[in-house]
Amino acid sequence: MNWIAIIVATVAAMVIGFLWYGPVFGKTWTALTGRGMGTGQSAGPLYALTALAAFIEAIALNWFINETGWTTGAGGALIGLYASLGFTATAFSSQTLFTGKAPRLLAIDAGYQVFQAIVMGAIIGFLGGGRLS
Repeated sequence: MNWIAIIVATVAAMVIGFLWYGPVFGKTWTALTGRGMGTGQSAGPLYALTALAAFIEAIALNWFINETGWTTGAGGALIGLYASLGFTATAFSSQTLFTGKAPRLLAIDAGYQVFQAIVMGAIIGFLGGGRLS
């Protein structure tokens, strides 16, 4: 495992999330969900759990990138794209359909997951995937 790449990718995911659900889509997300981000909950545990989830995702992407040998920025980005479209976006689609949520909410939430996975994969691939060379 390339722990430096994993940590950098995790930080990038958190920054993207802050921007995505803040100035970029924050108002639309709030309107579609009918609640503010983290309303009624302590922010600390929410951010800690979000960072933990991003860290676990970075570890998984690191493994996929290393196993495929696509240890370049472009290769890592493609792994992030395939993984997020194939696993995450499809799960979000089912959840959105069965809960009756607005398709625009799916676009925001799944779009974030896909975009941040592409960036995380690119970072990990660029930094050599699972190799510390």
